[in-house]
Amino acid sequence: MGKIKYSSELCKELTHVAEDPQLKIRHRPVRYENGTVLPIEITGVFPAITGTAELTVDKFLGGGFAGQVYRCKLTELHLADEGTIPGLEKGMLYAIKIVIPPSSFSRWFRNTTYWLAFQGPFSSQVNYGACRAGLAWQKLVRRASLIKFGRETAVKDAYASFWDSNLNAYGEITEWIEGRMWNLEADNNITTRRDWRNVDLADTGSPEFVDKRRFMAGMVELMHDMGAPEFARQYEWSTMKSQPNCMKRTDTEDGGLCAIDFRAGLALLPWLPMSPGDFKLIFDGLFKRHSLVQFDRCNLSKLKSYLAQHPDVFDDMQPMIDELNIQDRAYRRSLLDITHHGLRPTFDRELQKDIIAGLVEGYLADDLIDEAFAEKLRKGGLRFAFFHLFGVLPILGKMIRQRWGSQAFRQHMLGIFTQPTYLKTALKARAAHDLIDWHRSGRTDEARTRKLAAKPSLFFLEHFTLGFLPIGLHRLCIRPLIAWNGLVAFFKFIHDFAVDEAFREKWFLDQVAEGEKDGMLSQEEHDHIVSIIKEPYIVKYLKSMAVHFCTIPITQIVSVITGGFVFAYILSKGGSTAEASLAFAGTLALVQVTPISPGSLCRGFYVVYLMIRERNWRDYLVAAPLSFVKYIGYLAFPLQMTTTYPHLARFLVSRRATALVHIIPVFGEHGALLEHWVFDLFFNVPQIFGQHLKKLLTAWMLLGMICILPALFVATSKGWVGLMIALIAVFICPRAIFYPLLSRKK
Repeated sequence: MGKIKYSSELCKELTHVAEDPQLKIRHRPVRYENGTVLPIEITGVFPAITGTAELTVDKFLGGGFAGQVYRCKLTELHLADEGTIPGLEKGMLYAIKIVIPPSSFSRWFRNTTYWLAFQGPFSSQVNYGACRAGLAWQKLVRRASLIKFGRETAVKDAYASFWDSNLNAYGEITEWIEGRMWNLEADNNITTRRDWRNVDLADTGSPEFVDKRRFMAGMVELMHDMGAPEFARQYEWSTMKSQPNCMKRTDTEDGGLCAIDFRAGLALLPWLPMSPGDFKLIFDGLFKRHSLVQFDRCNLSKLKSYLAQHPDVFDDMQPMIDELNIQDRAYRRSLLDITHHGLRPTFDRELQKDIIAGLVEGYLADDLIDEAFAEKLRKGGLRFAFFHLFGVLPILGKMIRQRWGSQAFRQHMLGIFTQPTYLKTALKARAAHDLIDWHRSGRTDEARTRKLAAKPSLFFLEHFTLGFLPIGLHRLCIRPLIAWNGLVAFFKFIHDFAVDEAFREKWFLDQVAEGEKDGMLSQEEHDHIVSIIKEPYIVKYLKSMAVHFCTIPITQIVSVITGGFVFAYILSKGGSTAEASLAFAGTLALVQVTPISPGSLCRGFYVVYLMIRERNWRDYLVAAPLSFVKYIGYLAFPLQMTTTYPHLARFLVSRRATALVHIIPVFGEHGALLEHWVFDLFFNVPQIFGQHLKKLLTAWMLLGMICILPALFVATSKGWVGLMIALIAVFICPRAIFYPLLSRKK
């Protein structure tokens, strides 16, 4: 049951329904579809020239805790006083980040951690000062990269900020970078990476890995020197999730690395570390900078000192630096932030006004209040105190505050309860708004989405019942035929792959093409692999893949049959249905976690059959033992071809390994450190093992002799025989038989 491909046009239709002008309130979009035109008012980062622009969404690139990212074309640009913003040109592509996550859970988690840290709304989304200060820092670090790296292209440029009134969030226009993440490199001596600061790139098999680590360490040092230690968290290697924040450029002659992300998504709380590196950051924050929570706080005094050391580099940027000082102060004073302000808000009247104004900005962005009520809240007093305290109540607090603070919401609720026509319109709009997310996530296909949109009562019935289920299970309950169609499609694929050579070749070439697109293969490597598609070993590999695909359902079928027998056996012995069901589930789970399964046995015996039929041991001695192991067995043939086709082997292993690791949230992101570790485990470590196989097998044999031979002097006759068999079979045979076969010349 693969994910349904959603219809962008249908989502646009539903958006129009959700934004029915008859409604008193607005269901805001979660994100934009490709082709959407965004008219905005912009303010340049440097110089701070205002104007109007029109962006056309070219592609939605995804989103995380920090916001949602698009590639957009600048289709219109009109600046005040005929000024110019260097880098902004009509018709060019730009990266656009709007600082609000597209996922409701991500938005809730981000805002909750930020509120716990600073007792206010997520400032980068709703506070002008926070938006401007962050962009100014990015511009300064870019200029400082001239000093540190000798080139400005080491940091992505920032051009302008804007307020998105549809999503109620600030956004930024930055440079569009053409580039890729690292290549997963075949390296038969990964220990040289340990001296990553000093090793010559020509002397290591992982030059891109080492180069990126050096670059990220340089970024951290640079930002610490400039007085931005909390910004540096975006490039701390030990967090294991910062590596995708810099890319290898393909749009410049030097092809150097480029830092692309300066917006943190989550506040770092001392009791909530979210990566291995966070422990060190928390310790440094507490004992070096005396900061209980961390996000993006900077030291402007240290920045001033750094700028004074390089006056020739930053002289022309003084107007932006002056704005940074003003906006950063306004940003910090817009938050209650008891860990930094302490008790000052209790007696500093000016600070109280600034904090109240900042909180009101957040209420407006969350559509909790209207502008008229915002004016009342800005005056402070008991009204503000009670309104703020209601926010502590989960769910109920938001309901109370919306009804109290927004006249439009009160009118909306009145219309629902007093006007049947309005109720019908409101239900239809809410159903359309929620169905957009359902359709995008694959919960409903186009036909069912249209049906539910036309019948809101049916949607709400499904929403509060099956809507709580995981997506796949929800679809299966609605259309059991999906499972059958998926099963038929799966077996049809296996059949076609097994009997049709052209189908196998097309599948393989598609994989290679995707690998080139994802940056796993260079153009030369791609062309070389395509040129050897007809070679006998490649043909043999594809045929073996067909057998491997055929073994996929065997384990599941056998586990269900075995579980069924266990279920029936327990019932026959007088056990309850609950006990039998528990045993059935336990049987299924046991089969899933065992390292060798019925499917892997079939795969392994097939490889042994090939060895016997072809009387060829050497070409299968890596694939044969690995094929018997579940999950890892699919990498058996790619690992076997390492010495013959290194580029192809590296690609096949990396594609399989990274496909598995990408399932892991956050840390499994493409380009993150875990991806490289998995590649090392499944590709580089076996290579190294093969190089040192003789030493390892000899050491294994000696270990067995040291452990077992002394025991022979005290063993009984029966025990003596058993120990000798164990010594020969387990410790001596691998050294005496396996290594000579593997190391003999072709």
